[in-house]
Amino acid sequence: MKRLLLSLSFLLISIVIFAQKSGSITGILADSANHKTTLNYSTVSVYKAGDSVLITYKLSDDKGIFKINNLQTGIKYRLVITAWQYATHRKEVELTAANPSINLGSIYLSTRANDLNEVNIVAERPPVIVRKDTIEFNAESFKTLPSAVVEDLLKKLPGVAIAADGSIQVNGKTVSKILVDGKEFFGGDQQIATKNLPANIIDKIQVMDDKEAKRADPDLLAVNTPQVINLKLKKAIKQGAFGKLYGGGGIPNGRFEAGGIMNFFRDTTQVSILGYGNNVNKPGFSISDIMRIGGMQRTGVNSMMVNSDGGYALNGISFGGAASGIQKSAGGGLNFNTLTKKGAKLNLKYFFGLSDQENITLSDSRQSLGTGDLLSSTNQNQLNKIYSHNLGGRGNFKLDSLNELTISPSVTINSTRNNGLLLTRTRNVNEIELNNGYNQSRTIGDNFEYQLSTNYWRDFRKNRGSLNTTLNLTKKDNFVDYYNNTISNFYNPNSTQILDQLRDNNIKNQGVYLSVNFTRTLSKKLSLTVATNANYLDNENALATFYKDPTNQAYDIAVSTLSQTVNQEGYKTNNRASLKWKANKFLTIQPGLVFNTINLENSFTSFPSFGQNFTFFAPSANIRYKDFSIDYTPSFREPDLSYIQPVANNTNPLYVQNGNPNLLPTKTHQVYLNLYKYDVEHTLNYNAYGNASIDNNAVIMSRIISSNGLQTSTPINVDGIIRLNAGLNFSKDIKKDKRQITLGTGFYTNFTRNLVQVNDVRSYAKILNFSPSVSGKINLNDKLEISTRYNLGINNSRYDDSYFTNINYFTHLSDSELILRLPKKLVWETTYRINYNTQTVAGFNNKIQIWNASLTYLFMKNDRAQLKFSVNDILNTNIRRYVSITENSIRDTRYNNLGRYALLTFTYNIQNFGGKVGGKDTFFRF
Repeated sequence: MKRLLLSLSFLLISIVIFAQKSGSITGILADSANHKTTLNYSTVSVYKAGDSVLITYKLSDDKGIFKINNLQTGIKYRLVITAWQYATHRKEVELTAANPSINLGSIYLSTRANDLNEVNIVAERPPVIVRKDTIEFNAESFKTLPSAVVEDLLKKLPGVAIAADGSIQVNGKTVSKILVDGKEFFGGDQQIATKNLPANIIDKIQVMDDKEAKRADPDLLAVNTPQVINLKLKKAIKQGAFGKLYGGGGIPNGRFEAGGIMNFFRDTTQVSILGYGNNVNKPGFSISDIMRIGGMQRTGVNSMMVNSDGGYALNGISFGGAASGIQKSAGGGLNFNTLTKKGAKLNLKYFFGLSDQENITLSDSRQSLGTGDLLSSTNQNQLNKIYSHNLGGRGNFKLDSLNELTISPSVTINSTRNNGLLLTRTRNVNEIELNNGYNQSRTIGDNFEYQLSTNYWRDFRKNRGSLNTTLNLTKKDNFVDYYNNTISNFYNPNSTQILDQLRDNNIKNQGVYLSVNFTRTLSKKLSLTVATNANYLDNENALATFYKDPTNQAYDIAVSTLSQTVNQEGYKTNNRASLKWKANKFLTIQPGLVFNTINLENSFTSFPSFGQNFTFFAPSANIRYKDFSIDYTPSFREPDLSYIQPVANNTNPLYVQNGNPNLLPTKTHQVYLNLYKYDVEHTLNYNAYGNASIDNNAVIMSRIISSNGLQTSTPINVDGIIRLNAGLNFSKDIKKDKRQITLGTGFYTNFTRNLVQVNDVRSYAKILNFSPSVSGKINLNDKLEISTRYNLGINNSRYDDSYFTNINYFTHLSDSELILRLPKKLVWETTYRINYNTQTVAGFNNKIQIWNASLTYLFMKNDRAQLKFSVNDILNTNIRRYVSITENSIRDTRYNNLGRYALLTFTYNIQNFGGKVGGKDTFFRF
């Protein structure tokens, strides 16, 4: 009921805001010399007569027609009409209560006598002007807060949408890069300028097609062509520095956060320095900051981990933040980026990160079995320390107008030191205990990864095609010593198993990856693409298990049955050929063939060697019509090396996993559909997509559950695993005067037909997840911002065999945010999340509410200093809870969290721009 009232209130506010004005002005723009030539996408700016403050504006459509709604009556307006290569036209009109709507008929503009690019009267510069293939926005026409950055300015522009991750779209088209004064800024990272440059140094924003994307794919449809944004700075802005320093402390338990990030640029050279530390489960900086400013985006990201509360790791380096547990994290880094006189782009970066985290995890699961449900409970306490280093670089060399070479070396070093305690209980449906376990563990791990990546790109003359070649050399060494001491008690029949062992697992992987992609234009309608990806693998997985000798307390009793070394060497190739036929302006059809090979030799220390020699041949297809595309793609992959190792993993004696060297490669057939449309006139964005796949020789876990609750899993191949997912999303942007509203709705659904095999009983598990959502956001002149989102999750699992019990539950998730900018430079923010589910596996509170709030005081010039008092988890929920369905089980998991704490943080934003280049001006001044 509360959610319904909130939605109705939100809708009512929207209606009231936009129902206060009823006047309108319409007309048609045309050429004075040729009245049949309409002036499309020309700008009609509206001012009050005798005033230079812009009220609103409108672009004429593709027929030269414009209509300006929501104007107040009883006011005389001045229209300023601007069209590229035409003289400015001015006209005064008055709207009255008796005549609130005026049709001006045809308005004829004469061509400009000279070729000036600027409007003569600065105060009447149009907010938007279309110049051939470029849309140009006048920054002064879109008011922002003194502390606003470019991203805040872009949000004000019509047709511009910015997602939560900072990615940008203009009129439904993705923005591929952002330039500053026509040059790449900080290595061409898309968001570095938008997140850091202040809005008040921008003169114009220009939007145009990405010519490089068109060059790479001459058949690229207009609707799919990426866009480039060029930020034209005000005069004299040639160098500068920006960044922020912050520090704060709080209660209880000595909560703190501190950090700084600084960026310096001068012409074509940029330097970034950062450092941070906290014990409040926060990343030191946002993931976009690290990707852009830190240089990760320039040198490449090989791996990424993101948790639900914003914490993340890139290339194996944790930058702080945890969805659960209590974490202390710190890190630092340096990034250098420059453009040489010969046009080479060079980047060098180093990062260091560490995290020290305590996790307490409580888990309850219920497995449905024909003999009665099996109940399991675990209590795990884990202390994890991770130290990470990453050194990398990137060089991009433009050899000439047709040839380009990129070289990217990197080194990553990780060290892990973990200690854990796991308590386990297993009961039958009558709560009779079947077993329990005590498992104490210690992990010492060191990982070293070296990579050298090279890419060569050649364009053929006259847009006749291209050649793209990539060569990667990798070496990964992962050395892990895993100590665990277990006591396992079984009650049917009664027995006790004590285990004190060391599993010394050394993994060494080396590889060479070669990719060649050749595209050739055969005619205006036909083009040929031939591609091959080849992998050479040389992998070793050496596992040695030792029991502890009670006489000398050393782990020196070798256990041959739990030790094995697997060597895997050979080649894999993925070869594709396709012919693209451009039937007309909107339709392209691209049939093709896929030919894959696997030739691997696996050798063991105490098991017969065997080869994996397979070939895979299948058709492929792609069809694109306007905004709709459909793809059929087959694939072929071998089983993971850890699955084929014929040694049991007994680190948890209650859950043992075997290997299976007889596994076959998995064959996947996948169809993907996508429809994306942006309605420019109505600022309506909608996207529909669907994906269907079927796996043959898929790998699942066959489990045997004994009468004493011991579970043993073995990977096996099965056919007929089906996965379906689909989604539909609508969003509507309303930008009027100083008010902005965004409304959205949609759904996501996922269906999986999996196979479950327990105690030799095999059944299809049909798991359905359906999640509709609705969202809304309103911004009233940056004084008040309200956003809310609601998701309903419907989760259902059905089994063909009555041995398993069907499972159902619902989830409700609502997120809301309120930002109120008060007088006297005060900003109040609050967020509220409620998560409710209907399942009762563990009998715990099914409703989790998290409420955060803060009050910020802004001071100094351009509000560059901030003092923020925040309270986290005001209701002291102190827990995170997740529910999931896997095979025949439903699992309820709870994690510890920081709980309620208060923090007082001071932040100073550094922004220094302008000044002459050279002389006594210092590079690092701010």
